[in-house]
Amino acid sequence: MHRLTHVTARNKSTLADKLRSAVGGSDYGKTKQSFAGGSISAKDEQGEDFRELYVMPKRKLRGQTQLEQATGRAEYKTRSRFDLIDRLSERPPRSEEMDPEKQKWSDVWPAARTFAASVVPLPVRMGSRPNPEKRAPFKKEGNLELVKIPNFLHLTPVAIQQHCEAIKKFCTPFPPELLANESSSSSILPISVQYSTYIHQGTNIRDIRSRVVTMIVHVDSLKLSDSAMEKFIRLAGNRYDEKNRKLTIITDRCHTRKQNLDYAHYLLTVLYHEANKVEQWAEMKDRSDNLKVEFEGSSTKTKLVDLIEKAKTAGLESDEKSIEKFGEMWKTYRNSEETVEATREYGRQMKKLLGIN
Repeated sequence: MHRLTHVTARNKSTLADKLRSAVGGSDYGKTKQSFAGGSISAKDEQGEDFRELYVMPKRKLRGQTQLEQATGRAEYKTRSRFDLIDRLSERPPRSEEMDPEKQKWSDVWPAARTFAASVVPLPVRMGSRPNPEKRAPFKKEGNLELVKIPNFLHLTPVAIQQHCEAIKKFCTPFPPELLANESSSSSILPISVQYSTYIHQGTNIRDIRSRVVTMIVHVDSLKLSDSAMEKFIRLAGNRYDEKNRKLTIITDRCHTRKQNLDYAHYLLTVLYHEANKVEQWAEMKDRSDNLKVEFEGSSTKTKLVDLIEKAKTAGLESDEKSIEKFGEMWKTYRNSEETVEATREYGRQMKKLLGIN
């Protein structure tokens, strides 16, 4: 082990002299006064005055002042703050001065903005705690959870009504004739578009389901011929509803709603032009290739005519005009699902046609 035998000090150093005087027991205050009075001067090698280095600050630290105040060795006068008037002029939060019953909320929150606890006069709480039964969620003041999520404080029923009244002058009223007669709306407005907008809390306010577009078209408004209509139905497949005679196109392949809407219009345009297109092989179409069974040219009609002729020969009365009604009923019966009521109607029409009561 090594022991420190002596300490080297820098010559011609005022700090070293002070340390020697302090160790030797000399009066440091007198020495300091003599330096300040100029009786003792310290010069460096270049002959310049030695600039004293204060290791400790000349002012007292806050801990020293507090210690002196606590022990009673010093008294400090209390001074008023320089910003006292400004602090007294600060108003309390607006939510405390607001009267919810008289305040017009649309003036306070006219548009979408981040949640502000000082404005909303509601005891809103949000957050999670280990024991929610014992401790309620955090208050609205300084609550970051309320700032993160979007709010709809600007879409109150009164605010929505004011917006509607403001834009009402730029809109035209819906035709009352369409409201009175819904059947006429299909001929005047044959295309309807449906889509949904989803609003939820999450990392992304956009929902992938909002891009889906559903287009409903009344096929009768397209004014297609019989052959074109049959081809149109074949191309549409299960998208065509025969009962309502409506075509439903659902598009969800594209990323945005506008792209899917354009794609739906494109599909409708392609279906219409392909249905009206006549190919060379279409002329080779036979009766058996029809989508539905037709009464005209069928063996049923041939046998029915022969049966009516035999009924006349036997003296039975038959109504020849009812053949057309029977043909319409027969076509419906053959091309639709068989039910008990349809079978009974078939029997009634057959008896009426043959004159059997």
